[in-house]
Amino acid sequence: MREAALRLATEEENKRKTDPNETHERSIIILGSKGVGKTTMVYRFLEKEERPKPTVAMDYSFGRKTAKSLVKNIVHVWEVGHLASSLVSVAMTGSTLTHSPHHTVLLMMLDLSRPGELWASLEETLSVIRNGLRMSYDADTIQELRERRISDRKRDLERGVDPFPIRICIVGGRYDEFKELDLGEKELVGKTLRAVAHSLGASLYYYSSKDKILVRRIKDLLAHHGFGSPFTEEKCADYEKPLMMPAGADSLGRIDLQFPQNPRPSAILGSVKQIYESRSVPQISRNDEALLEDPSNDPNFNEPIIDRLRTQREEEISVLLNDMMEGRMPKIPVPDPF
Repeated sequence: MREAALRLATEEENKRKTDPNETHERSIIILGSKGVGKTTMVYRFLEKEERPKPTVAMDYSFGRKTAKSLVKNIVHVWEVGHLASSLVSVAMTGSTLTHSPHHTVLLMMLDLSRPGELWASLEETLSVIRNGLRMSYDADTIQELRERRISDRKRDLERGVDPFPIRICIVGGRYDEFKELDLGEKELVGKTLRAVAHSLGASLYYYSSKDKILVRRIKDLLAHHGFGSPFTEEKCADYEKPLMMPAGADSLGRIDLQFPQNPRPSAILGSVKQIYESRSVPQISRNDEALLEDPSNDPNFNEPIIDRLRTQREEEISVLLNDMMEGRMPKIPVPDPF
């Protein structure tokens, strides 16, 4: 009797972690540009009253909402403060301990107010996400996720569109500053982000923490991804207004950029990059910027003791990640909501 009950409990637990359709737990992984307001957005969504603090590496928080059936829906929020594939992989792997990866959403937040750094930030974030995905799941799982994304679409894929295996939502932050730019710059940034979002099967929304309407919209969007709450998928392609473009609602023809004929997904991104960098303000090299932002790469800030401690901590994170991926850790120490 006891063995049968244990077997049933184990089967139910495994079903909960692998079911691509039903779930009461979901995850949102947030990453992107520095200082764009990711933490403030999370605090407003979870209705935290304390003052937001900068995220150094990664923060975990959770929220809960009781459904009509009295079942508690739980959202796990992983905010990646430092763009590193290992941290993204920790978040992805951690989310699979409570639900299927089908119920994870990647929220990529970019700084609209700095057009000269926009493409470099976008490219770095995408690279980190792709590497984190390969570190977290095997090839069969990634292919299954990709096929599920394609089958979930309401209409046929446009040629050149390759939905990312995990759902992505691109959020353009600091719209309050961005709206003051000239129309030509806003149009170029808008077309660029629409093209990238469409090619990845992602949604696109502009946001500002200083605009009550945009704050409400993003809270509703996060509640939709985190709790399964209803969300009205409005569209706005007016470059004088905050853009709204649900996944799959756009087309390359309406975006009106010079795409190659019969494009491949990689060719689209390459063409968009070339167009953006040729028409926008001079771009800041991400490699040069990374060297400036990370003092460990500057010989003028050489600190042997601190460097050894940092190396030790990175090795500890690597060991922890390997243990999680190989199943030697049955669960992570996450607070149990009540």
